[in-house]
Amino acid sequence: MLDAATRVSKWRLTYIAALLSVIAGLSSYGWYIYTLVRDAQLHKPQPQIEKLLKDLLMYYRQTKQFPRNFTEINQRLWHTVPPPDYGKDGREARTKNYFYWYTQVNADTCAFWALPTGPQRGYASAFFIVLAPGWARAWKGKARSDEELNRLPAIPSPQALAEINMQELPARVFTATSQSVP
Repeated sequence: MLDAATRVSKWRLTYIAALLSVIAGLSSYGWYIYTLVRDAQLHKPQPQIEKLLKDLLMYYRQTKQFPRNFTEINQRLWHTVPPPDYGKDGREARTKNYFYWYTQVNADTCAFWALPTGPQRGYASAFFIVLAPGWARAWKGKARSDEELNRLPAIPSPQALAEINMQELPARVFTATSQSVP
């Protein structure tokens, strides 16, 4: 009988060890999936176009002209301390895996590119937006490679946008007194 009890005890120990191994394996796999999802969210491009449009219109309402660069809008509205590096001309910004390239066309019109960057740029869209106090026109297309980013013109013509497969979105019209961008 003692021999049978020892055999049963060994089988219990084997089952417990197997169960613990399965639990450890499933836990490790769960942690691996969690880290993949967390990293994907971290590197996912998130455009901040609506906020930028709203802030540019607010700047325009306060000064009756669009800023020449991001440095001016940071000084008046954003007050980021320490001020970010906006490039040599103050017209470039990076946030949430998007690269923004701003151009003041004249006092009443500005334009900017919103281009996804990072390892997951292929899952996001590129945008070109022209903004005036009462309207905005936008084009949307696929993400661009780093080589293509360097060749993009600051203010492309509609034909040039069509050539690089950017499709125009419906125009937006709003009043200068509206508090939010529709």
